[in-house]
Order: sequence, then C-alpha cells, then structure tokens
Amino acid sequence: MLAEMWHRLQNHPAGALTTLHTFDGTDGEELMAGLVQGTDGNFYGATFVGGTQSSKCSGFGCGTLFKITAGGTLTTLHFFDGTDGYEPSGLVQGTDGNFYGTTAGGGTGGSSSCKNGCGVGTVFKMTPSGVLTT
Repeated sequence: MLAEMWHRLQNHPAGALTTLHTFDGTDGEELMAGLVQGTDGNFYGATFVGGTQSSKCSGFGCGTLFKITAGGTLTTLHFFDGTDGYEPSGLVQGTDGNFYGTTAGGGTGGSSSCKNGCGVGTVFKMTPSGVLTT
C-alpha cells in the first residue's frame, strides 16, 4: 500500500495556481460564492457589489453576473442597477439551461424603510447570453 501511494505521488503533477482574472471594481468585486460550470463548459458567477455605479447602491455598483472561460476570458453578462436587485449571491443552472439566483436587496417591493427606499430582494433567471428576468 505504501508503494502504491508513493507511485501516485511520483506520477501526480505538481499543482500550479493560475490567476484567470483579477477584478478591478468596474467589472465587479467581492465574490461571495463559488463558480458554477455551465453545460457549455464555461464558468458562471456573481460579484456581490461593483460594476456600474448606481445611486441605489451607495455610489458603488450593485453587483454583476459574469461568465469566464477556462482560459480566463471574462464576459460581464449583467450589471445590476438596484431596480432588478443588488448584492447577488451564487448561481445554479436549471435543467432548462438558464441560471437562477437571488439578490440580498433591490427590486421594486418592500417599504420605505428598506435600504435607499428600494425593494428587499429578488429572485432572477438569466440566460447563458445574459438576458435577465426578475
């Protein structure tokens, strides 16, 4: 058994970390959940804040949804603006091929006591090409 473990260690390539993308705020910041690999082989995720600035998000972006290839090409698919939600968390891919997720705030519901007078969260669907439906 020890010989088998030694053989595996010898034949296992050393791990090397490769940074695929470094966020700069304009394309999002604060990744709060892991990535989900879509059926197309790309990886999809959400940034909690960052992206396009919005007054509904205290001058910061309200968050983004993005796709990144295994080679590191990042495509921002959606910038939240507050009316469609803000502070998104992770995504899941449904059997219909679309991605589903939630936001911690935003939308059009809620009361005047919520953050910046806006709604208190949304559930959304996004196509792989970035068309969002709240």
